Amino acid sequence: MLTAVVFLMILMTAVLVHELAHFVAARSVGLPVRAFSVGMGPIVWRRRWRGTEWRVSALPLGGYVDLPGMAATADEDGTLRAPTDGMAQLRLGSKAWVLSAGVLANYLLGTVLLASAVVLAPGYRELVSGTPVEVQGAQIVGVAEGSAAAALGLRAGDQVERLNAILDPTPDQMVAELAQASSLELVVAGDDGSRRSVDTAWPPAGLAPGERPLLGVQLTPRVVSSVGFGTALAESIDFGVRMFPEMVVAFVRGFGSALSGQPNEDVAGPVGMVGMVGQAAQVGLAPVLLLAALINFSLAVFNLLPIPGLDGGRLLLATVVSARGRPFRPGQEEAIHFVGIMAVLALIVLITVQELGGLLGG
Repeated sequence: MLTAVVFLMILMTAVLVHELAHFVAARSVGLPVRAFSVGMGPIVWRRRWRGTEWRVSALPLGGYVDLPGMAATADEDGTLRAPTDGMAQLRLGSKAWVLSAGVLANYLLGTVLLASAVVLAPGYRELVSGTPVEVQGAQIVGVAEGSAAAALGLRAGDQVERLNAILDPTPDQMVAELAQASSLELVVAGDDGSRRSVDTAWPPAGLAPGERPLLGVQLTPRVVSSVGFGTALAESIDFGVRMFPEMVVAFVRGFGSALSGQPNEDVAGPVGMVGMVGQAAQVGLAPVLLLAALINFSLAVFNLLPIPGLDGGRLLLATVVSARGRPFRPGQEEAIHFVGIMAVLALIVLITVQELGGLLGG
């Protein structure tokens, strides 16, 4: 239940910010907005305010804005005519602003969420900017049942004061020392203030040749240097810019893998996204914010792809219309977008089926 709630919150926030940006951009160039819907499908509530009908629809899986001049109109006799109002009247620059506003909003939201995740969990800074995180000390946060650590009486909450000759070791220093030590002398301080010493032979007896000796603890730094929001925001902006071409390549490669039936590690469908959200929600707020940031970056890049029906596809056709100096035949542009949307939906269904197949098979 928690996974579903968190997933819907991430998805709806991303979609509503995207659509609200289209709304604000349209109003900024004097374009009226006929309707703004939270959710899709049958309308369960509506109210008109300042020239726009605000709606709540039955399916909490997205939202939309209804702009005039986006589709052909039909005369009384059924003859289609190219739109002459709304979006059709705007110059290419204004159209580009309205169409790209949602992409920019998702990018900005992703940047703020990523910076917030780094502030909450400074260890993410190395992932975002490559800057090594300064840490001090080590604390045991988990002890595996039946492990050497459990046999030695180590407990979650213990702070490691000394490991052999290393005073106040970091988790990395502990891992390196445990891999090469010929004996083990630990001094730990419990969360109740007690101090205990452990002295034992190392590595444990019974290891197979070449087997790595494991203490059986989960470690975390006792102190991690904090990161200011301004620094995290600047590094998150740089991360989004650097990741843009890589995400485009990942989408293309992922779509190709899905169509060819090959294992797909570049693009996640609904099943994969729900799985990642569930794992993040079990850990804490920072991983959820990190995942929400990456989802917003992904939505921004995906919507900018020149696929009919998406913002990038609409921008591409608007550029073609501007270059040729005349609109498409009535209904032709709508047909192109319809084909694009159906293709995207079919691809999502294909990826979902493959994910379910892998889940059931695995």
